[in-house]
Amino acid sequence: MYQFEISDAATIVQTALTPVFLLTATAGCLNVFATRLARVSDRVNSLFESIEDPDDEHLLHLLFLRKRTLALEAAVLLATASGVSTCLATLGFMVGAMRQVYREQILLWFFGLAVATLIGALLAFLYEMSLAGRSMLQQIASDTLVLERRRASKERD
Repeated sequence: MYQFEISDAATIVQTALTPVFLLTATAGCLNVFATRLARVSDRVNSLFESIEDPDDEHLLHLLFLRKRTLALEAAVLLATASGVSTCLATLGFMVGAMRQVYREQILLWFFGLAVATLIGALLAFLYEMSLAGRSMLQQIASDTLVLERRRASKERD
């Protein structure tokens, strides 16, 4: 019969705590995603408050914000799934250790799912960031043209 020793328990705890680092990183990502989603939501609300008669430019801006919202929602959902999978892998390992029966294949599937969904969340976030960056560059170009026109009209006067 197998004798359970303290060193075995320490190894089990160390191994089970390793995914906690992934969980901490995932929680940090979720915080960033949720904050950006709140900012996009605030932007949509302020846009609706300022529009009396929407034109094509406003509708395009709302469509753009919708794309950003969908990308951020996907990132939040995928990161949450990653966190849940990480927790399930940790729980599976702990339960398996207590029963002295390891289901390595299940643990690998949960951990693999956690990593894959976190990759998906980061890709969705990358897409949202590229949308935001493109919008910012367009706004800078537009503002530059407006400033140049103002400067030119002042010089003519």
